[in-house]
Amino acid sequence: MPAAVKPQPLPWCRPALYSRVPRVSLAAACRFHGHLGPWLVLGLRAGEYAARKLKASPFEIKATVWCGPRPPFSCFLDGVQLGSGCTMGKANLRHIPANGACRARFRAPGGTLELRLLPAVAAELDAVSAEDADAFGRRLYRRPISRLFSIAGRD
Repeated sequence: MPAAVKPQPLPWCRPALYSRVPRVSLAAACRFHGHLGPWLVLGLRAGEYAARKLKASPFEIKATVWCGPRPPFSCFLDGVQLGSGCTMGKANLRHIPANGACRARFRAPGGTLELRLLPAVAAELDAVSAEDADAFGRRLYRRPISRLFSIAGRD
């Protein structure tokens, strides 16, 4: 089996276009995903945090995400894409279907971070109704990252 090819920036792109991921607004995340649910917001926050802490471009960072294979859990993947710049197309986003606690590991030349959804947040997600999901997502977006995830690793 041939070795994986490392994605390279396109030659006609200026570095400013691909060297960092701009912070994504909730409105842009909603347009991309179709609605603003809490799982999307959690993935967005995790991806933004990792990209900022690891100081990595979308071509340097790699994400592995463990979450359920279907919505609403898999919506976390869309958030990670938007927040970190990792994508399935660049082959730097890997999904491992998993039941149980959602987590994401980000690797870059500067280090590795793992974010695990806090059990208290998982319990809140289980209790939120479909009608309240978007409003709950907005509230999650405003919470400090330490009240959403346990964070381990080095940066």
